Amino acid sequence: MKLVVGLITVLMILGVSELGQATPVLWEANGHYYEALAFPSGITWDDANTLASSSSYLGMMGHLATITSMDENDFIINSLGGASILNGYFLGGYQPAGSPEPAGNWQWVTGEAWLFANWASGEPNNEYSGAAIIDPPGDWWLISEEVLHFYHGEGQWNDVPLTSGWGGLIVEYEANAAPVPEPATMLLLGSGLLGLAGLRK
Repeated sequence: MKLVVGLITVLMILGVSELGQATPVLWEANGHYYEALAFPSGITWDDANTLASSSSYLGMMGHLATITSMDENDFIINSLGGASILNGYFLGGYQPAGSPEPAGNWQWVTGEAWLFANWASGEPNNEYSGAAIIDPPGDWWLISEEVLHFYHGEGQWNDVPLTSGWGGLIVEYEANAAPVPEPATMLLLGSGLLGLAGLRK
């Protein structure tokens, strides 16, 4: 088991060139830092959530970004490379299993209130049509969409399947953050990502 986890960690380290290396940027309005991590060969939401929640910066714990205002949304887009660069990057929004589709019970990984949304036109729609870097296994066109990412280079949001893989993630760092690991994370790959995060920071 240790050998397998070690091999996965090594593979993730070899892929570190895929990660964004810029220093996290401070949004003075809330005192939080934000960082975009690129995965050109794709990363799933579960693995992105594991990586974000095991990262730290200046003593602050990370989590997938939770966007609670248009000002915050605009800051992330404008400070981390622009809407086209961040197209497909995962955010910290998800629907727990059994939620009413397509728009019911969206939540943030931090547990903070879902009071703001920036959905693209026609979203969320719970209708996956392909185009992920990593397509969900099986009959992916029948799979529901229950996690959140930036969409089509406009800084708006889209719902996608939990098991689809896209090009990156946005990490938010804040003092006293208490990320909630939802949905359930794959333990094995999560262990590898934890090792990688420890080496990054």
